[in-house]
Amino acid sequence: MKLDVLRKEIEDIDKEMLELFVKRMDISYQIGSYKKEHHLPIFDEKREKALLDKQRALLDNEVLWPLYKDFLKEVMRLSKAFQKTC
Repeated sequence: MKLDVLRKEIEDIDKEMLELFVKRMDISYQIGSYKKEHHLPIFDEKREKALLDKQRALLDNEVLWPLYKDFLKEVMRLSKAFQKTC
């Protein structure tokens, strides 16, 4: 496969990820507003652990897990930071 074809595939994936990121941040903001209104903490360690455990069970690739885990943790960090802006 040619490099330009592979790069186009990456660009298409990045576009999809952008759309999903915007959607996730919108929902995250709504969650942050709810938490603020109900005097709940932004960080929920138990919830984050459960999310990571659930995603770990869905991924069948041992090599990718550490990378995906880092990816998820960064997305959660950004979500919490965005929730604080509510």
